Amino acid sequence: MRVNFLIIVLTLLSIPQLALATPDPLTKLNIQATTGAAAGYVPDRACSTCHMNLYQSYQSVGMARSFTLPANAKPIEKFGEEFYHAASERYYRIDKHDDKLTFYRYQKDLNGKPINTFTTPIDWVLGSGNRARSYLYRTELGELFMLPLGWYSQTNEWGMSPGFENKTHYGVQRQVRRECLFCHNAFPEVAVASDNHLAPHLFPLELPQGTGCQRCHGPGADHIRAALNVRPSQEIQAKIINPRRLPAEERDSVCFQCHMLPAVSIVGARKFDRSDYSFRPGQKLSEYLVHVETTEADTRSEDKFEINHHGYRFWQSQCYQKSAGQLACISCHDPHIKPESMSFRKTVSAKCLNCHQQASQLHKQAIDTEGDCVTCHMPTRRTQDVIKVTMTDHRIAKGPFDLKELQRERHRTEPVITELNILPWGTPPKNDEAKIYRATATLRSLTTQDATSALKNLLIKNQLPLLVPYVDLLNSELKLHRYEGAENTVSYLLRQGIKDPAVLTRLGIMQLGQGKLKEAISTLEGSLSIEATPETYYNLGLAAFKLDDRPKALASIEAAIAMRPNMHSAWFYKGQLLTLMHQPLDAIAAFKRSLQISPNYTKAYESLIPLLRETGQFAEATRYLDIGLRSADQPQSLRLLAPTPETSATKIEQQ
Repeated sequence: MRVNFLIIVLTLLSIPQLALATPDPLTKLNIQATTGAAAGYVPDRACSTCHMNLYQSYQSVGMARSFTLPANAKPIEKFGEEFYHAASERYYRIDKHDDKLTFYRYQKDLNGKPINTFTTPIDWVLGSGNRARSYLYRTELGELFMLPLGWYSQTNEWGMSPGFENKTHYGVQRQVRRECLFCHNAFPEVAVASDNHLAPHLFPLELPQGTGCQRCHGPGADHIRAALNVRPSQEIQAKIINPRRLPAEERDSVCFQCHMLPAVSIVGARKFDRSDYSFRPGQKLSEYLVHVETTEADTRSEDKFEINHHGYRFWQSQCYQKSAGQLACISCHDPHIKPESMSFRKTVSAKCLNCHQQASQLHKQAIDTEGDCVTCHMPTRRTQDVIKVTMTDHRIAKGPFDLKELQRERHRTEPVITELNILPWGTPPKNDEAKIYRATATLRSLTTQDATSALKNLLIKNQLPLLVPYVDLLNSELKLHRYEGAENTVSYLLRQGIKDPAVLTRLGIMQLGQGKLKEAISTLEGSLSIEATPETYYNLGLAAFKLDDRPKALASIEAAIAMRPNMHSAWFYKGQLLTLMHQPLDAIAAFKRSLQISPNYTKAYESLIPLLRETGQFAEATRYLDIGLRSADQPQSLRLLAPTPETSATKIEQQ
């Protein structure tokens, strides 16, 4: 017995301390907290244990329904209805079968038969549907892409989603980045550092649905643990954020993290040392994100109105500016409750009268507003970027306004930006730091010689220990084909001991552009040994293709396609390689797939049509020539492929 007792003691002592630790009290409620880049978050249902009424009422608020699975999205659309976009010669349709949605995009040949058909299951619904909805699909790699077709609830119709209105647009290749989804959803469970700015934009199969409670109140795991451990109420409350108790800037930062967007055309950059999921309620937003505002040609600042201008327009209001931090979004809005329009407006008007007690006397004419200040002083107007939608303008102004003019239907036009400045809200950067962020924001949206040179000079003068702005500079230099400048930027980074795959891939692209093919292959393979991305495989394939190393080129291009199946240019080069390798039917299939993804891709038509004729598929060649002449980016180059009388006669003889 004595020996057995000693064995037991020695065994217990050998158990790691972690195994003897107190079990996580969250397990009592079968709750799993996140542990990765956004640690300490719990499923929203955990909040309902103690806050059932708030949890239930919040489910009807748009923020709770901003991102959801198709099965959980309340059906409001006219599924199965065909929508035609004349500018791009394309038809769209979304079908619903049980709880699944399927997207179709196609064109029609001269006989009305579908051609260049692209179809995919819809994996996520973006938007509450109060104004509009968009739709996303996910690849196996974890990339999300936005589809061009959107639903507009106010007009009860299908239409092109914002940014897809013109003939040339992203098609089915508009990638959803983390900063895009930041305001539409709660933070996911992802690995530490996977949300760094230069990391690939990948999303797990399972994602939260809706922004949830904790985007405003902070991670809830420790709050719930304190409650389950029956800690003092003061300690329990200290583990969670109540925005109403925060100082003014921190309080407004909670709302402004999503509802402050001065311009959709140029978006401010996150601080270079901050990752995408690092913002927490209680922090100052200006220490996480550097907002910028634009000046547009022939447009007064008070006339700029976009769909996400709630915070920006509110900030512009004299009521906000002169309130010394007393007036806030939550002065009028209870974010837990969906407002009923008329009763809500009366509540807001009562808030107005707290300060404007002489309002009724100041109105020279007797106007029966039924206690509604909002209609006249915060008019509903049409947004400039989402032209099928009207929103309440949160810039509180005197008026009077021509409401019919503010709400009339408009055509979307691209703004002509004449100036860009740091938004003077919170604690923005100053001097050279401000100039660096301004140049960076510009280059992420507009690649210009002036902004590139400005950022280059600023980084030479202020050598930063952070990689992000140098990669922004490098991207711009490559787009402008300033290879000598790009080479200097890369050399500087390599001298600092930085061998990040983002840098190596761009070095390989630069070498490819300079015709240094062997060096490019070596560099790109080195980048792939650290991190595999579809862009790196694709450029490796191009380098091998130009060196006439067909096996390596094909393997690399197919690796890129496996990671990103909707890369139309990769399918095109696969077709080129298969043609050279005397596999015409497989090449034809690759060219057709390229056109299914991007029906305006001229190069694919130029390669496909002759190959169809060579294989005796004359009718099919005619179909693709016709649709190419109608929708290709450069239809004039396809006119050279039009059959001559001689070739037509030869075709008849062959048939």
